[in-house]
Amino acid sequence: MLLDLNEEERLLKEGLEQFAEGSIRPKIKPFVDRHEFPTELVREFLSLGFMGTAYDPDFAGGGLGTRGAAIVAETLARAEPGFAAIYLCNSAPMTVIARYGSDEVKKKWLEPLCRGDFIASFGVTEPSGGSDVASIKTRAVEDGDSFVLSGSKVFSTNAGTPLHGASTFVAVTDPELGPKGLSTFVVPVGTPGFKVGKPGRKIGWRIADSVELFLDECRVPKANMIGERGDGLKQILTTLSIGRILVGATGLGLARKAMDLAKSYGAGRKVGGVPIFKHQGLTFPLADALTKIHATELMIRNAACLADADRPFRLETSMAKLFATEMASEVADIALQVHGGYGAFEEYEVSGLLGEARVLRILEGTSEIQRLVIARELMA
Repeated sequence: MLLDLNEEERLLKEGLEQFAEGSIRPKIKPFVDRHEFPTELVREFLSLGFMGTAYDPDFAGGGLGTRGAAIVAETLARAEPGFAAIYLCNSAPMTVIARYGSDEVKKKWLEPLCRGDFIASFGVTEPSGGSDVASIKTRAVEDGDSFVLSGSKVFSTNAGTPLHGASTFVAVTDPELGPKGLSTFVVPVGTPGFKVGKPGRKIGWRIADSVELFLDECRVPKANMIGERGDGLKQILTTLSIGRILVGATGLGLARKAMDLAKSYGAGRKVGGVPIFKHQGLTFPLADALTKIHATELMIRNAACLADADRPFRLETSMAKLFATEMASEVADIALQVHGGYGAFEEYEVSGLLGEARVLRILEGTSEIQRLVIARELMA
C-alpha cells in the first residue's frame, strides 16, 4: 500500500480543489438551505470530466480506478458532503456497467456518463428492505426481445433531477432461483411506465435528491441487461463494496471539514481571556480526532488499492466504511462542541455536519451490517 499520491492523482486533487474553492464553497449555501439540487454546479462539475475519473479511458474515463474515485469523494465532501453524495451515487450505476457490462453496453451507457452527458441512479433498496436482497420484489418478465419490469425502489439518489438520464434496476428474473435469480437492467428516463416520486427533506445530503421510483410494466430491450442473467447478486455485492469505499472517503472528507471549522473558530475564541485551545478539555478530543482521521485515510487507501488490484477486499471495505463513518459522526460532534452555543445555529456551517455524517452510517449497508460482515469473515 502506498499512501503518497502519484502524479495523476495529485493533479486530480488539485483540479478538484480548484473547483471546490472557485465554485462549490462560494455558491453552495443557498442550495443547502433550500434542500435544492444545484443543477448548474453539477453541470459544471460534469463538464470538467471528474465523473469518469475511475473508469476505462476507452469509454471516456480517466483510468484512475477506485483510488482516484476515493480522492474525488473525499475532496468534494471537504467542500460540501452533499456534493460528494451526488458523485458517489452516480458512481454506483457506472460501476456495475463498467465491471459487468458488455462493450456495447459500456459504449451506450458508460461512455456518456463518463463524459458527463447526464447522471444516473442505482435502484436496489425497496420499501420492504435494503440489505436483504432475498426480499427484492421488483420483477422482470421476459417477453420476446424485451423484459417487462414492474415494482418500486426507494432512496434512489440523483433520480428525478434535471440531469437524470437513466437508472439501473436490480430485479427478479428467475424467482425459483432465489437470490441467484436476480438481474440488472438499465432503464432510460422517458421509458413508458417509469415514474419518479418527489424528493423528501433529509437531515443530511440536503442537496442530493433521493426519491422513490416506480416501474409499471416498463418494457426495455434485452440489450439493456447488464452482464449475464442471474448475475444480479454478484453485481450488487461488488458495487456495494466499491460504494462503501467511497462512502468512507466521504466520511473522511467530512471529518476534515469539521476539523477545518473547529480550528478556524477556535483560533479566535477566548474564554476568560484565554484562547479556548489552551484548554486540554478541547485540545485532547481534537488530538484524538486527528489521529482517527489519519487512520481512516490509511484504511480507505488500503481498501481502494485492493479493489484496483482485483484482490479480495470485502472485509477491508466493511472495516473502512464502519470506522470512517462512525469517526465522521464523532468528529462532527467535537467540532460542534468547540463552537459552543453557536454550533446550534444554522448560520454556522458546523451545525449541519452531524446530520450529514449520520446519513453515512446508514447507506451502502448500516454500521450493524458492516459489523456482521466483519464478524462473518472473522469466524470463517
